[in-house]
Amino acid sequence: MTLSEQAYGAIEDMIIHGRLEAGSYVTENQIIEKVGLGRTPVREALQRLSHEHMVTIRPRKGIYIPILDFETELRILEVRRELDVVAVRLAAKRATEEQRIQMRAMAERLQHLDADLANYAETIRETHQLLADATKNPYLIESMLPLQNLSRRYWVSNIVDPAPEIATTADCHARMLRGAADRDPESAEAAAYELNDYLVDFATRSARDS
Repeated sequence: MTLSEQAYGAIEDMIIHGRLEAGSYVTENQIIEKVGLGRTPVREALQRLSHEHMVTIRPRKGIYIPILDFETELRILEVRRELDVVAVRLAAKRATEEQRIQMRAMAERLQHLDADLANYAETIRETHQLLADATKNPYLIESMLPLQNLSRRYWVSNIVDPAPEIATTADCHARMLRGAADRDPESAEAAAYELNDYLVDFATRSARDS
């Protein structure tokens, strides 16, 4: 992993878990201090995060952490839904045997996690990366992963009772993984649709209760 990738992961994690607060400004120097890496990798990471709508770089004002609201989340999910389905279909067809072994292991891991939200969010990030890599399609990966990251940020920031929400999404992700691993695209696609239906319902509930 390059220094730029390390910086990207660290900053993204701080945004998703609210350690860089939505609606706030931070300076490049503050971020450098927080991640403990040099200016060049941090700047490269911020440019990537800006392209992915995780931050907005405003000259002479700093780095703005955008607020991710209900309407934005619904627009994200309109696109994510279709990409998730394409991804699991391609993964079912194209995954290597090693990736299929990893998928089954990840599915097992998902179904034995506790309600630790930070640990679960990282496991889901790894799940998305595994399925994305198995598609062997860099254009899909480039489009899909940023949307999943934004959606995960919305989910983490709005969750009230982690245990039942984790149980629901873990089951959907596990079935997506098993379907892809078993060369059963129909099963994987059904789980992907179910996951995205849940995410729309979660966003609607969160907006109603806020």
